[in-house]
Amino acid sequence: MVTINLRLIGDIILVLVGIIAIVFLAMFLKKASGLVQSIQKIVDKNEDNLDNVINKLPNLVDQANILVENVNGLVSDPNLKMAISNANLAISNVSDITVDIKDTVNYFGESVIDTTDTFGEGIASINDYASLIMDVFDIVRSVISGR
Repeated sequence: MVTINLRLIGDIILVLVGIIAIVFLAMFLKKASGLVQSIQKIVDKNEDNLDNVINKLPNLVDQANILVENVNGLVSDPNLKMAISNANLAISNVSDITVDIKDTVNYFGESVIDTTDTFGEGIASINDYASLIMDVFDIVRSVISGR
């Protein structure tokens, strides 16, 4: 008679998990092999281009070094530093002038608004005087015609 105990069940579960892990490992290795083959095809197809790039790299590195030396020479040039300082000063002056212009425009705008308001009030007071004069004329006319 066969008896099933917990150890036997645990061993069966471990064997099944191991088999599943081996299956997943085999699938992963198959996909990885396909990926490596694809990469190999691309490399084989572009072998000439890769060789050209590898051959040109030393020349490109030399040119990059020359450019770095030129840039270092320019950056350390005192005339460039002075030119940058002068440019910063000019930009600062332009900024100050811009602020002054903005303030002037704001002052001018406020003056125009105040003048317009004052002119409008003047027109309103002229209308008030005119209506008062017309009222006085009406009263005088009614008094004269009422006699």
